[in-house]
Amino acid sequence: MQRSLLLFENSLKTEATKKMYLYFLDNFKNFYKLKDYDSIIAIDTPQLQIMVEDYVMMLKKRIGANSMRTYMAGIQAFFETNDIELRWKKIHRLFPAKVKKTGARMWTTEDIRIMLSSVRDLRQKALIHFLAASGVRRGAIPELKLKHLQEMPDGCRSVLVYDGSLEEYTTFIHPEAVFWLEKYIEHRRNDGEYIDKNSPLFRKTYQLGIQKVIPINEDLVMKSVWHAIRVSGLRAGQQKRNGRYETQTDHGFRKRWVTIVENTDGMKIILAEKMVGHSVKSIPMADVYNLPTTEILFKEYQKTIPELTIDGTARKQAELDQANKDKSELQKKVDEIMDMKRQQADENARRDQALEYLMKKEKERESKLN
Repeated sequence: MQRSLLLFENSLKTEATKKMYLYFLDNFKNFYKLKDYDSIIAIDTPQLQIMVEDYVMMLKKRIGANSMRTYMAGIQAFFETNDIELRWKKIHRLFPAKVKKTGARMWTTEDIRIMLSSVRDLRQKALIHFLAASGVRRGAIPELKLKHLQEMPDGCRSVLVYDGSLEEYTTFIHPEAVFWLEKYIEHRRNDGEYIDKNSPLFRKTYQLGIQKVIPINEDLVMKSVWHAIRVSGLRAGQQKRNGRYETQTDHGFRKRWVTIVENTDGMKIILAEKMVGHSVKSIPMADVYNLPTTEILFKEYQKTIPELTIDGTARKQAELDQANKDKSELQKKVDEIMDMKRQQADENARRDQALEYLMKKEKERESKLN
C-alpha cells in the first residue's frame, strides 16, 4: 500500500470515518486525474494550494453550502497526516456561508405505515420496523448480530448497539418489530442459511441461503429505505431545499423515535437520551456516573410502546397492554398501601395489648401493697 494512504487510514479512528474520508479524497484525486495518492503529495505545495482553492470554488457550484466542510474534511486530513502544510485558514474563507438546515421533519407513523404497505420484501419490512422501533442510526445496522439482541418481558428485545466501543449503548424493539424481524430470520433459515448467535441481523441479498453470508452495508440500508419511500410515493411533489428533502431518508425514523420518546408522559429524559446513544451535555457527569441497568431503561421504553407501534391493530393492543400494566401497577401500589395499613393496625393492636397487660400487672402489684 502507498505510504501516504497507509498513514492517512491509520490516522482515522473508525471504519465509517475512513470510508467517508476516502470517498471525498478519491473525488479530489479523480477530479484532477491523478494516478494515485502518492502522486498527490508529490505535487509542489504552492501548486497544491491553488488546486485545493480551485476545487473548493468548483464545489460551491455543485453542493449545498452546509456540506462543504464535510467534503473537505477528508482532503484536509490527508494533507495534514502527510505533513503538507497548506493555508487552510485562507481555504476555509472560500467556503460558502452556512444556510438554515433542512431535513428537520420526521417520518410520521402514517408515513411509515404507507411505506410498509408498499413493499413486499421481508428484509425491507423488518428493517423499517427495526429503525422505527429502536431509533438507531443506519450506520449501526451492519455491525449488529443476533447475539446483540436479548429477550425482554412482554415480547420485546434489548439491542446492544456499537458493542465494545466507547459509543456502546442499549435500546429496544417492541413486539411488532420483533415479529417482522423473526419472520425475516426464519425466511433466511428456510432458504438454507445456518443461523447462530454470530449471524448478522441483516444480510445482503443472495441467490442461495447457503452462500457465504455478508452483512448488509450502510449504503444498502439507505437504498432499501429509499426504495420503500419511492414506491410509496411519499416524495411525490416534494421539492429539495439546499439539496435536501424536508424529511431525511433514514434519519427521519430516528427523529420520530426521539420526538415520541422524549414527549412520553413520565419519561425521564436523561434515560431517553441514553437509549438513543446521546451524551447528556447539560449534565457532564451523567455519562460517567449515571449507568442505568437494562431493566431500568426497559421500564422507561415500555411507556413508549403504544406510540412507537405502527400497525393500527398492534397499536391498539399495545395501548391495551400498557393500560392493563398501568392498572396492574396501580393495584399493586394500592395492595402495598393496604398491606402497610394492616401491618400498622396489627402493630397498634399488639402495642395496646402490651399496655393493657402492663396496666393489669401494675394494678395487681398495687392491690398486693394495699
